[in-house]
Amino acid sequence: MATLTGYRRDNDGLYIDKDPEATLQYTFDWSNWLASGESISTSNFAIDSISGDADPLVVSGQSIHANGKQTNVILTGGTAGNIYTVRNTIVTDDTQTERKFFRIVCTARSF
Repeated sequence: MATLTGYRRDNDGLYIDKDPEATLQYTFDWSNWLASGESISTSNFAIDSISGDADPLVVSGQSIHANGKQTNVILTGGTAGNIYTVRNTIVTDDTQTERKFFRIVCTARSF
């Protein structure tokens, strides 16, 4: 499997490994999707819940990068062995709406 900027790809799409105790920031570049001169007005990150998850993955922070073309999310927690779907929904200053997702594979990592 090839690694692209920390992400890996399988038959279900992009994913990234995250340790349950790590708090990590991820940045998404929307510039190839946005029209010339268009920028992101709002951004919302959501995580699909997993029934019975004792320590779910949570969004502990989110923002729009100063250039208006990137979104940021800070994720913390998660239960080892679970696979979480993280969705980013944006609305542009031209009222276009788009949603994309990636997966977090929660894995206890060691050296």
